[in-house]
Amino acid sequence: MHFVFLGTSGAIPGAARDTTSLAFVGGSEVLLVDVGGSPVQKLRTAGIDPRRLSHILITHVHPDHAYGLPALIQNLILLGRATPLPLFCRVEHVDALTELLDLFDLRIRKGSFPVPIQGVEPREGIEVLRSASFVVSASPNAHGNMPNLALRFDVPQRRSAVVYTSDTEPCDEIVRLASGADTLIHEATFPQRDRGRFGHHSTATEAGQIAARAGVRRLILCHIEADYHGELDALAAEARGQFTGVVEVAEEFHPYPF
Repeated sequence: MHFVFLGTSGAIPGAARDTTSLAFVGGSEVLLVDVGGSPVQKLRTAGIDPRRLSHILITHVHPDHAYGLPALIQNLILLGRATPLPLFCRVEHVDALTELLDLFDLRIRKGSFPVPIQGVEPREGIEVLRSASFVVSASPNAHGNMPNLALRFDVPQRRSAVVYTSDTEPCDEIVRLASGADTLIHEATFPQRDRGRFGHHSTATEAGQIAARAGVRRLILCHIEADYHGELDALAAEARGQFTGVVEVAEEFHPYPF
């Protein structure tokens, strides 16, 4: 069991880092979190058969987190998938994602498979789904006027949990969702010197502060804007100035065991 980053950049990708998305791989299932460009190619690069996908979770509908969905569904149709692929999102985004699939006739195309879209209410700690390996819960975060979800992946058999913040400013909801978790994956769009350059995002310093408040063991920084891909060590050092646990910068296609 492990999770893997299929992308680690902010909304603008860099030469070596694409927009942020992740896959959580269990014993018999694969959960895809957010859908960037060429998702089938990225899953294969990570050593994951895309036909194994069991669930999709989209945290919000900013383009960098959802624009690869039509390509994913089209590719799976061509690969011969026939079984349903449930998709979970905020209740506010059910219609938008339905319309996105319908724009390409992907729900009625010959050979298509069901993609039931299930809306998640924005309540702290709400259970989203249970699979053979994971219990997934969610809380709203602070991303301006864009409804968004932070996600927690618990592995009951191992008493381990990983929390992914998605795009957010520092907020108490993340601290509470990450309480008792082993790993916090927190966005760090920019360094502290550029606080406020992009609205409703976090700095590496703020990510460290949230990790310290949540009491996690490990902090992984992701969603780093392309302008700062040459400053990864400095961003990690910023976070370490606030958090005494393990600090890493997310690496794409590297398996992180639970």
